[in-house]
Amino acid sequence: MLDPRNLVNLTAGIVADPEIIKDKIAKFRVAIDYAGSEKDGDSNVGYFDITYFLKSGNDFTNKNTSFIHTQITDGKMKKGSQISIIGRMVQERWKQDDVNRSKVVVIAEHIGYASNSNSKPADASTSVPKQANASVPDEF
Repeated sequence: MLDPRNLVNLTAGIVADPEIIKDKIAKFRVAIDYAGSEKDGDSNVGYFDITYFLKSGNDFTNKNTSFIHTQITDGKMKKGSQISIIGRMVQERWKQDDVNRSKVVVIAEHIGYASNSNSKPADASTSVPKQANASVPDEF
């Protein structure tokens, strides 16, 4: 279960095909338009790295997990796909050339295809599972 104090719910477009690492981890980058960016005429886009741990064998907890795993490993979820992500943030830290560096990465717990106004809504097999829609408290 996700901790509501560190809950991320994103709808984004994949900007680079997922990289599969040792058949266990999918890493890719998404782009998100910031709210209100279109009113000044300039596009204000944020890019975020996503890490998704692929399940193996009988680790599939639900139909959606199995579907997404197959979509990623078969190369069907790729650059240009619009997806919904529910996950958590982690900060990666490292030292490079004697300079401390860091970045925030989203660890995806649930991924589904996002529907848009130009397409029919996603069916039940591609939607985010109901248990993932945790309510976020007004205060932390």
